[in-house]
Amino acid sequence: MSDNDHTSPLPGVTTIGVDTLPIDVRPIIVGVDGSITSAHALHAAREIAELLGRPLNAVLAWQWPEAEYRGWAAGLDWSPERDARERLEAMVAHEFGDDGAPPWFTATIGAGSPASVLIDSSRGAQLLVVGGRGHGGFAGLLLGSVSEAVSRHASCPVLVVREDRTGIDDGDDRPIVVGVDGSPGSLEALRVAAEAARTLSCPLEVLFVWHEPTSFLGGYPLGLTWSPEEDARAALVRSLEDVLGPEPAPGVSGSIREGRAASVLIRAAAHARALVVGARGHGGFQGLLLGSVSDECVRHSSAPVLVVPDALRTAEREAIVAEQRFERETNPFVDATGPSPADGSAPTLERATS
Repeated sequence: MSDNDHTSPLPGVTTIGVDTLPIDVRPIIVGVDGSITSAHALHAAREIAELLGRPLNAVLAWQWPEAEYRGWAAGLDWSPERDARERLEAMVAHEFGDDGAPPWFTATIGAGSPASVLIDSSRGAQLLVVGGRGHGGFAGLLLGSVSEAVSRHASCPVLVVREDRTGIDDGDDRPIVVGVDGSPGSLEALRVAAEAARTLSCPLEVLFVWHEPTSFLGGYPLGLTWSPEEDARAALVRSLEDVLGPEPAPGVSGSIREGRAASVLIRAAAHARALVVGARGHGGFQGLLLGSVSDECVRHSSAPVLVVPDALRTAEREAIVAEQRFERETNPFVDATGPSPADGSAPTLERATS
């Protein structure tokens, strides 16, 4: 591992080097923090890993509280790293019981902010699973804002699970709902949603949301012969054909609905197995799946939400991160142990010693 590696395995466990794995065995990462919500995330991630035959790595982030508390905590002989390790060991024991963890499972702790640790761990992963809410205070590692941050900036799809709904239950015939708007990001979301529906043997419902544009003068409808409804209908057909071909598989349905994108998708997901959205979409009149929409879905959907990153944007971001990491490793004047940004744009994380 490099000097900038930030994760440390539990005793006797070797961390998976995701950057060196073939793409067909890239691991599933699950973020945990000891909360009930993250226990559900761990269980859901385990079920997905078993279903797909993929390795699973549970990651728990730790960091010192605000600077003024460091001396006070040290005086109590309290270590956030040791506390993180103990909480992770307890979660693993609770999930796997007396039989112990299987060989395809690893558990690591990471030094740094939760969002940065998880975003960094997502590079080279197939999927990142997180809970929608977690701890607060000093133990706070998976707050709702963290799930939103990783869904925006992770390099792989992010599944945000709910305490009582993971979307992986056997015999669940509810559909997976996916929102599209014709953008490359939403087409990638459709591809991932179709693959998930095939794997889980459940219906796929494809929604294209449209709204009547208004003028900038008083909010009155624009006097145009163009029909946004018909445009949406044509765009839905093109999206389905581009991703699924001219003859979609049985169980795939598509429809257009009028309204605000986030509101329509959240309502549709109320009785769905899961909701799939792209991290980014169109802007302007065509703007239906903007980043703010995926944020709102993550925040308010009662169903699990799978946020799929745009492949081009991810590649561009990865190139920037790689350049920044190279600069830190080769330039002695760059501080490699400073605070890590929450958005994962340039993680600067320290190694956590065993």
